[in-house]
Amino acid sequence: MAQVDGEQRSSTQVQRMNNLEYLMWLLEADPLLTSQFANLTMLDSVPDIDRLRARLDRAAQIVPRLHQWVEEAPARIAAPCWRPDADFHIDHHFRVTELPAEYRRPGGLERFACALDQEPLHRDRPLWEFVLITGLDGDRAAMVQRMDHTVTDGEGGLRMSMAFIDLERDAPDPPPVDRATGSSGGGLPLGNLLETIGHSTRKRWNWTVSGIGEVVDHVRHPTRLVQTGAEVIDVAGSLARQARSVDRRLSPLWTERSQDRSLATTQFPLQRVIDASRSAGVTVNDLFTTAVVEAAVNLHIDAGTVPTEFRAAVPISTRDGASGGNLFSPTLTILPASPDLSPEERLHAVAEVMNRAKSERSVAAMGSLAAGARLMPTTVLTKVGKWVTSNIDLVLSNLRAAPFDTFMGGALVEANYPIGPLTGAAVNVTTMSYRGKMDIGVHTDSAAVDNAKDFTDGILAAFEALTS
Repeated sequence: MAQVDGEQRSSTQVQRMNNLEYLMWLLEADPLLTSQFANLTMLDSVPDIDRLRARLDRAAQIVPRLHQWVEEAPARIAAPCWRPDADFHIDHHFRVTELPAEYRRPGGLERFACALDQEPLHRDRPLWEFVLITGLDGDRAAMVQRMDHTVTDGEGGLRMSMAFIDLERDAPDPPPVDRATGSSGGGLPLGNLLETIGHSTRKRWNWTVSGIGEVVDHVRHPTRLVQTGAEVIDVAGSLARQARSVDRRLSPLWTERSQDRSLATTQFPLQRVIDASRSAGVTVNDLFTTAVVEAAVNLHIDAGTVPTEFRAAVPISTRDGASGGNLFSPTLTILPASPDLSPEERLHAVAEVMNRAKSERSVAAMGSLAAGARLMPTTVLTKVGKWVTSNIDLVLSNLRAAPFDTFMGGALVEANYPIGPLTGAAVNVTTMSYRGKMDIGVHTDSAAVDNAKDFTDGILAAFEALTS
């Protein structure tokens, strides 16, 4: 038995989407608002395909959401639930392709990965696909790992990967899995971590109903101080500050939106960022955020515009040990973009803003906000969602992977470049720390940002300035 929201439940009980997952699911009715994300993994060689395929098949039996599809409730009487796919076959989720000739030029692999990421996942199957790409220079390979955000968040995806990665090139085969129970004869190295996937996504109906009225009232009247105690007043004030974050577009340059995407990747030594952050008395995430903002400011100036502020969406993790599902709260904040600030001044200004964002009471209230939003008709919800997200300049996320070597099918994982979802925003910059490097993926709306590579070069230059 597992403890969930103060009550006991059986592992055989139906698992439903949590409020945030359901909101993302409904918003995906508009292709511009898709929350699908991906990762471009670089491998030092072509892996043993049969071995990798077997490992992924095994992982899909261990990790519940990798073998489950989404069943919607009629008339939205409840959130969609996760059902085992009786027709699950690994070949529906793993395929091998050679890099097409038209992509065999500098930046071509990133463009191909971006094109793969834009392919919609089949909603009548488990919502993920891994594509192994061969034909790279030096007999190397790459893999694009695509997943719908309703399955898990970025951190949960990293924990899921523990079910199929190895810690040595010639690792022995793991014990077989009982497909009826999803358990391993030799015991799972993840223990209860993987058993509890999805448990925290269940919300009691009475909690949802009681929260909707209060939250919707705050949305309609975000500055009203309801006389229900200091806690409600704090949340109302926080929501008022969040509401200010979407009242208008801030970037004078990134004003257009489309479904055309670009991807650029780069790396930077993690230890340099750690040392510089400690010296400045800020966090690694503060310095990462500042480097992105500094690059964006310079990009605007080069285009003949003068920014003052950028609107950023930052996921704040609420994860406390569970490995799957979406355990984060999205929050919006305004980042200082005045060209008059030096990199050091901007760093401390960003650190102050980010500390305030982490403490916002509305972060904890986002689940209730999602519960209220799901009662709207889909057409209204997507219209509101598009208005909100199109006013976001930057989506920023900082993930941590293994600090040591990992392997897939006998091939060394050299780098992991995230392809974070835009969901209507102009730019998503996500970094993943792996093997002592910050692997950075810059995913852009091509209508808003002319050249993702220029942006990426600017981020590197900003890191150099901030860590020198």
